[in-house]
Amino acid sequence: MKFSKLLASVALPLTVVGCASFPGTTGYLDELKTTTATGPAFTQALSHEYAAFAESERQQYDWFNSQHFAKKGLDASHGTVVEPEQLNDWDIDDKAALAELETGRARLIKALASNAPTRVPALTATAQVKYDCWVEQQDEGWQVDDIAACRRDFLAALDAIEAQSKVVAAPTAVKPSVVDRFQVFFDFNKAKLTPEAAKIVADVAKAAKDAGYPKLSLIGYTDLVGKDTYNSKLSLRRAETVRTALIAAGVPADRLVAEGRGKSEPVVKTADGVREPQNRRVLVRFPG
Repeated sequence: MKFSKLLASVALPLTVVGCASFPGTTGYLDELKTTTATGPAFTQALSHEYAAFAESERQQYDWFNSQHFAKKGLDASHGTVVEPEQLNDWDIDDKAALAELETGRARLIKALASNAPTRVPALTATAQVKYDCWVEQQDEGWQVDDIAACRRDFLAALDAIEAQSKVVAAPTAVKPSVVDRFQVFFDFNKAKLTPEAAKIVADVAKAAKDAGYPKLSLIGYTDLVGKDTYNSKLSLRRAETVRTALIAAGVPADRLVAEGRGKSEPVVKTADGVREPQNRRVLVRFPG
């Protein structure tokens, strides 16, 4: 990040930490770790995502960027919507990468201006922080695997957001092929619908009715934490939860097939043992 802009973005009162530019400074991150996030689900999710990102930067002894992103997380924890990084605040020499980042940011801004932060807050927060991660890693320019990972995770999150937006925005699903799929996301180690997930299920029920109740496949997944046998059962419970909710919403039971695939086919490929919200889901497929 451009040095002068970085200092301005993370400058702390001298009485708190002395100077935010000193190596070893962790003032914002320390405060963030002890702060209970409030406000909308989206800003709370942003706070958690930025806390994890800032901590990873601290562990790499990148004090400046750790403080910068911890400050964004701290602002988000108080309900403030913080914007994704501005590219002119960073020194990115790779012109092709810069152009791709500009395109990615435009897509992200469009998603943030839609109902995505309300509809899928955790997924949208992941997209924003993974974008910032991509920018920061591209600015450094030498950790090729980290650049690729941040870029991949950002695009996966954004693709999922946009796919769902197209489905929800469709005024009438006259043919089953109009609706390709929905994704219903779950909290860690849970098989209970969140309020956001319940809204998605309601959209599925409406789309199924409009399409004449075709046979739907409900495929449950988990993230990569835990044993395979446990996750297979958890993924099936999630699929059954969605099935039960759809039946309650009027979808005929014989039109719903639930299955669990555990840790397989993750949306975001992570190391084993990593919690990843995008992988904790039930995929709803319409025939097409």
